[in-house]
Order: sequence, then C-alpha cells, then structure tokens
Amino acid sequence: MGVQINNIKFSATKEAALASQISKLTQSCNGLDHLNVAIYSLEKGVFVFGTPMLEKIIGTEVSCVLNNNWNSWFSFIKKDERKAIKNKIKSFLSAPFFDPAFSLKYHLLNKTGTSVFLKHDIVLHRMGDDTWMVNYFFDLTAKEQFEACLKQLEKNNESVEGSNACLISPREKEVLKLVADGFSSKQIADRLFISNHTAISHRKSLIEKFNVKNTAQLIKRAYQNVELW
Repeated sequence: MGVQINNIKFSATKEAALASQISKLTQSCNGLDHLNVAIYSLEKGVFVFGTPMLEKIIGTEVSCVLNNNWNSWFSFIKKDERKAIKNKIKSFLSAPFFDPAFSLKYHLLNKTGTSVFLKHDIVLHRMGDDTWMVNYFFDLTAKEQFEACLKQLEKNNESVEGSNACLISPREKEVLKLVADGFSSKQIADRLFISNHTAISHRKSLIEKFNVKNTAQLIKRAYQNVELW
C-alpha cells in the first residue's frame, strides 16, 4: 500500500520515512504564521511539502503547485522574467552542493492578476538518498512599493530644487557667483554697490531657495547647476 504526502502517492517501502519527516516538519511549523516554505525533492521531481502561508502569495492554486514540478511554479512568474529565472535555477542545480545556497528576486502574478515581488532563497539539504531543495519565500511587495514612493519623492524634490534655481533674480545670480568665488557679504556689497544688509538678505534668500543649510552647501549646489553660469 502506498504513502500519500500532499496528495502525492509514493510506494510504501522507503516513503514511510519521508512521510515521518514531513509530519515532523508540519508539526514544527505550527505557530510560524509568516513562514513561506516549499520543499522540492530532486529525486522525485515534485514538491513534497509546503506551508499554508504560501496560499497568501499565489492564492488557492497552491495545492496545484505542490502536486507538480517546477513548471507549475514558473507559470506564475511574470513573462518577461520567467526565462531568466528558469535558467538561473537550472544553472544552480547543474552542480548541486558546489554552492548549496542561492537567492533570487522576481515578480509573480497570481490568478487574480495581483503582482507579488518575491525574494526566493534556495538551500539544498541532503536527506538520505534524496536531495531536498528547500525554498524560502519572502514577500517584498510592500518594501518595493515603499522604495518606489521614496524614489518619486526624491525625484520631486530634485525637480523643486531645479525649479528654484531657475527662479533666482538677475541680482541674486550675481550674488551667487560672488558667493561661489568666496567673497564675503561685505565684499559683495562693495562690488555690487549695495548695502551690507541687502547682500546678507540675498545670501539668506539663496540658501532658502536652494534648500541648503549653509553657504558651503550653497556653493556646492551652485556648481552643480551649470546652467546658472
């Protein structure tokens, strides 16, 4: 009589030991609510274990994946990334244990069309006559979205800074050039025939417009804006 693991039937002889190992793993995973793991047997060419949390990544189709081989998993990877990921995993498995650990990042599309950004770590373990390919999945979707927001914010700030540079008056541009050349407020006042108070006001206004903290940063920012010269 055969042994059934994750709805996969195997012959009873040595599969009883595998069933026992999987049972222990299942028990040890109780309470690990954020663990996304799937174990693939290289000898059998199928997934033999998976944690329930995987359903949150690929949906209810997780049972179909766990009853099949890697092609089932690859079918969820975004088309433009699929070939590269398949080749990387194939290359990694061409020399098992030469480097027993491997890491990937890619996007999955589940049946609802939702994109999930995954970090996929692979670690090989020798289990008797078999090699277990243990796959750890980390959902980085929120991190990717947050970093995208940060980049957009950075881009917006750069645009604002650039526009501020264009908003300086002809007199402020004259002051800025003299500041960049190292002249003090008094020296600038003498050269431009303005009061010392006015020269200081122009310097403060420039610091605000370029969104910097001091004169040193203002000079650096001024040299970055070549169009000012």
